[in-house]
Amino acid sequence: MTTTWQHAVGTGAVCLGLLAAGSALQGWLPDDDADPGAEPHVRTGEVGDAIDLRTATVTVDEVAGSTRVEQYGGELVSPGVWVVVRYTVVATQENTPLTFAELRDDEGRVWGLTGRNANACTESPPGLPAHCTVYAEVPPDALPTLDLRLARLSRDQRFDAIAEIDLGLTADDAEAFAKAPSYAVPLPSLGDEEPS
Repeated sequence: MTTTWQHAVGTGAVCLGLLAAGSALQGWLPDDDADPGAEPHVRTGEVGDAIDLRTATVTVDEVAGSTRVEQYGGELVSPGVWVVVRYTVVATQENTPLTFAELRDDEGRVWGLTGRNANACTESPPGLPAHCTVYAEVPPDALPTLDLRLARLSRDQRFDAIAEIDLGLTADDAEAFAKAPSYAVPLPSLGDEEPS
Protein backbone atom coordinates (compact mmCIF):
# COMPACT_ATOMS: atom_id res chain seq x y z
CA MET A 1 0.00 0.00 0.00
CA THR A 2 2.83 2.37 0.88
CA THR A 3 4.58 1.62 -2.40
CA THR A 4 1.45 2.54 -4.41
CA TRP A 5 1.07 5.81 -2.48
CA GLN A 6 4.77 6.67 -2.97
CA HIS A 7 4.49 5.84 -6.67
CA ALA A 8 1.46 8.18 -7.06
CA VAL A 9 3.21 11.02 -5.21
CA GLY A 10 6.37 10.52 -7.31
CA THR A 11 4.37 10.53 -10.54
CA GLY A 12 2.50 13.67 -9.47
CA ALA A 13 5.78 15.45 -8.61
CA VAL A 14 7.27 14.54 -12.00
CA CYS A 15 4.13 15.78 -13.81
CA LEU A 16 4.17 19.08 -11.91
CA GLY A 17 7.87 19.50 -12.72
CA LEU A 18 7.24 18.87 -16.43
CA LEU A 19 4.32 21.32 -16.46
CA ALA A 20 6.46 24.00 -14.81
CA ALA A 21 9.30 23.41 -17.28
CA GLY A 22 6.86 23.49 -20.21
CA SER A 23 5.31 26.75 -19.01
CA ALA A 24 8.75 28.35 -18.68
CA LEU A 25 9.74 27.15 -22.14
CA GLN A 26 6.46 28.37 -23.67
CA GLY A 27 7.28 31.90 -22.50
CA TRP A 28 10.52 31.81 -24.51
CA LEU A 29 9.00 30.52 -27.76
CA PRO A 30 7.44 32.93 -30.30
CA ASP A 31 3.69 32.65 -30.81
CA ASP A 32 2.11 32.54 -34.26
CA ASP A 33 1.79 36.34 -34.41
CA ALA A 34 5.39 36.91 -33.36
CA ASP A 35 7.00 34.66 -35.99
CA PRO A 36 9.12 37.11 -38.00
CA GLY A 37 9.58 34.53 -40.75
CA ALA A 38 5.84 34.53 -41.44
CA GLU A 39 5.66 38.28 -42.02
CA PRO A 40 5.05 39.33 -45.63
CA HIS A 41 8.04 40.67 -47.55
CA VAL A 42 7.15 44.31 -48.24
CA ARG A 43 8.64 45.75 -51.42
CA THR A 44 8.35 49.52 -51.57
CA GLY A 45 8.17 51.87 -54.53
CA GLU A 46 6.51 54.91 -56.03
CA VAL A 47 4.13 55.60 -58.90
CA GLY A 48 5.80 54.38 -62.10
CA ASP A 49 8.15 51.87 -60.41
CA ALA A 50 7.94 48.20 -61.47
CA ILE A 51 7.84 46.19 -58.23
CA ASP A 52 8.75 42.50 -58.20
CA LEU A 53 6.24 40.26 -56.40
CA ARG A 54 8.04 36.96 -57.21
CA THR A 55 5.44 35.68 -59.70
CA ALA A 56 4.56 39.06 -61.20
CA THR A 57 5.60 42.68 -61.44
CA VAL A 58 3.20 45.48 -60.63
CA THR A 59 3.40 49.13 -61.68
CA VAL A 60 1.08 51.93 -60.57
CA ASP A 61 0.34 53.91 -63.73
CA GLU A 62 -2.02 56.66 -62.56
CA VAL A 63 -3.62 58.04 -59.40
CA ALA A 64 -6.81 60.07 -59.68
CA GLY A 65 -9.69 61.02 -57.46
CA SER A 66 -13.10 62.55 -57.13
CA THR A 67 -16.05 62.60 -54.78
CA ARG A 68 -17.96 60.59 -57.41
CA VAL A 69 -17.06 57.48 -59.41
CA GLU A 70 -19.04 55.72 -62.13
CA GLN A 71 -18.93 51.94 -62.29
CA TYR A 72 -21.22 49.56 -64.19
CA GLY A 73 -23.61 52.37 -65.12
CA GLY A 74 -24.12 53.66 -61.60
CA GLU A 75 -22.58 56.56 -59.71
CA LEU A 76 -21.16 56.27 -56.20
CA VAL A 77 -20.90 59.49 -54.18
CA SER A 78 -18.51 59.68 -51.23
CA PRO A 79 -18.67 62.03 -48.25
CA GLY A 80 -14.86 61.93 -48.40
CA VAL A 81 -12.99 61.33 -51.65
CA TRP A 82 -12.59 58.35 -53.92
CA VAL A 83 -8.96 57.51 -54.63
CA VAL A 84 -8.69 55.65 -57.93
CA VAL A 85 -5.43 53.86 -58.75
CA ARG A 86 -4.80 52.31 -62.14
CA TYR A 87 -2.04 49.72 -62.21
CA THR A 88 -0.53 47.10 -64.51
CA VAL A 89 0.34 43.51 -63.56
CA VAL A 90 2.64 41.37 -65.68
CA ALA A 91 2.81 37.73 -64.59
CA THR A 92 6.26 36.16 -64.83
CA GLN A 93 5.84 32.47 -63.93
CA GLU A 94 2.16 31.57 -63.76
CA ASN A 95 -1.27 33.13 -64.16
CA THR A 96 -1.30 35.77 -61.42
CA PRO A 97 -4.21 37.99 -60.42
CA LEU A 98 -3.73 40.50 -57.60
CA THR A 99 -6.71 40.03 -55.28
CA PHE A 100 -5.44 41.90 -52.20
CA ALA A 101 -5.52 45.70 -52.11
CA GLU A 102 -5.66 48.19 -49.28
CA LEU A 103 -4.86 51.84 -48.64
CA ARG A 104 -3.01 52.96 -45.49
CA ASP A 105 -1.93 56.24 -44.00
CA ASP A 106 0.72 57.22 -41.44
CA GLU A 107 -1.84 57.29 -38.64
CA GLY A 108 -2.34 53.54 -39.01
CA ARG A 109 -5.75 53.80 -40.67
CA VAL A 110 -6.48 51.09 -43.23
CA TRP A 111 -9.10 50.99 -45.99
CA GLY A 112 -9.52 47.52 -47.45
CA LEU A 113 -11.89 45.96 -49.94
CA THR A 114 -14.99 46.29 -47.81
CA GLY A 115 -18.22 48.16 -48.40
CA ARG A 116 -18.09 49.98 -51.73
CA ASN A 117 -14.31 49.79 -52.18
CA ALA A 118 -13.20 47.45 -54.96
CA ASN A 119 -10.26 46.04 -56.86
CA ALA A 120 -11.08 45.31 -60.50
CA CYS A 121 -8.33 43.03 -61.78
CA THR A 122 -8.20 39.96 -63.98
CA GLU A 123 -5.87 37.00 -64.17
CA SER A 124 -3.27 37.16 -66.91
CA PRO A 125 -0.87 34.60 -68.37
CA PRO A 126 2.90 35.18 -68.15
CA GLY A 127 4.11 38.12 -70.20
CA LEU A 128 0.68 39.58 -70.98
CA PRO A 129 -0.08 42.85 -69.10
CA ALA A 130 -3.30 43.06 -67.12
CA HIS A 131 -4.60 46.60 -66.58
CA CYS A 132 -6.41 46.89 -63.25
CA THR A 133 -8.05 49.52 -61.06
CA VAL A 134 -8.54 49.79 -57.32
CA TYR A 135 -10.81 52.45 -55.88
CA ALA A 136 -11.57 53.27 -52.26
CA GLU A 137 -13.17 56.10 -50.38
CA VAL A 138 -11.02 57.76 -47.74
CA PRO A 139 -11.16 60.97 -45.71
CA PRO A 140 -9.37 63.87 -47.44
CA ASP A 141 -6.87 64.26 -44.58
CA ALA A 142 -5.44 60.80 -45.36
CA LEU A 143 -4.15 61.72 -48.82
CA PRO A 144 -0.75 63.28 -47.93
CA THR A 145 0.54 59.99 -46.42
CA LEU A 146 -1.49 57.46 -48.41
CA ASP A 147 0.15 54.21 -49.55
CA LEU A 148 -1.36 51.40 -51.62
CA ARG A 149 -0.59 47.78 -50.79
CA LEU A 150 -1.09 45.08 -53.44
CA ALA A 151 -0.56 41.31 -53.20
CA ARG A 152 -1.60 38.10 -54.89
CA LEU A 153 -3.84 36.60 -52.21
CA SER A 154 -6.51 38.45 -50.28
CA ARG A 155 -6.94 35.76 -47.64
CA ASP A 156 -3.33 35.29 -46.47
CA GLN A 157 -0.16 37.31 -47.03
CA ARG A 158 2.15 35.33 -44.70
CA PHE A 159 5.50 34.56 -46.38
CA ASP A 160 4.31 36.39 -49.52
CA ALA A 161 5.59 39.52 -51.25
CA ILE A 162 3.54 42.72 -50.93
CA ALA A 163 3.99 45.87 -53.00
CA GLU A 164 3.69 49.06 -50.97
CA ILE A 165 3.45 52.11 -53.23
CA ASP A 166 3.69 55.70 -52.05
CA LEU A 167 0.94 57.41 -54.05
CA GLY A 168 2.64 60.80 -53.79
CA LEU A 169 -0.57 62.66 -52.96
CA THR A 170 -0.78 66.00 -51.13
CA ALA A 171 -3.35 68.22 -49.43
CA ASP A 172 -3.64 70.09 -52.75
CA ASP A 173 -4.72 66.82 -54.38
CA ALA A 174 -7.47 66.45 -51.78
CA GLU A 175 -8.80 69.87 -52.74
CA ALA A 176 -8.54 69.06 -56.47
CA PHE A 177 -10.31 65.69 -56.00
CA ALA A 178 -13.16 67.45 -54.14
CA LYS A 179 -13.78 69.62 -57.24
CA ALA A 180 -13.09 66.97 -59.91
CA PRO A 181 -15.84 65.65 -62.20
CA SER A 182 -17.13 62.12 -61.79
CA TYR A 183 -14.47 59.50 -62.62
CA ALA A 184 -15.47 56.61 -64.90
CA VAL A 185 -13.69 53.51 -63.56
CA PRO A 186 -12.41 51.44 -66.51
CA LEU A 187 -13.02 47.71 -66.72
CA PRO A 188 -9.95 45.48 -66.36
CA SER A 189 -8.30 44.56 -69.64
CA LEU A 190 -5.47 42.48 -71.09
CA GLY A 191 -2.83 43.42 -73.63
CA ASP A 192 -0.27 46.05 -74.45
CA GLU A 193 -2.77 48.87 -74.93
CA GLU A 194 -4.03 50.35 -71.69
CA PRO A 195 -7.75 51.23 -71.76
CA SER A 196 -8.67 54.92 -71.80
